[in-house]
Amino acid sequence: MGKNYRRIDQLRAIALDCGFGNEDAKDFGKLSKTATWEAMLETYGVPFPADNSSNVETQDTEESD
Repeated sequence: MGKNYRRIDQLRAIALDCGFGNEDAKDFGKLSKTATWEAMLETYGVPFPADNSSNVETQDTEESD
């Protein structure tokens, strides 16, 4: 997913791909809030990007000298 997607839509897609649904997310807050989806994914240890980038890994693998 690129930056043209809303962050909440990206987080929902990640959750659905991992087998979670709206009922699971309701335990963490309102379904319309990004923080709800972030909290659920974080609680279950599911990696998600820190922003709307499509790369889940945030570390650079290249070394600069």
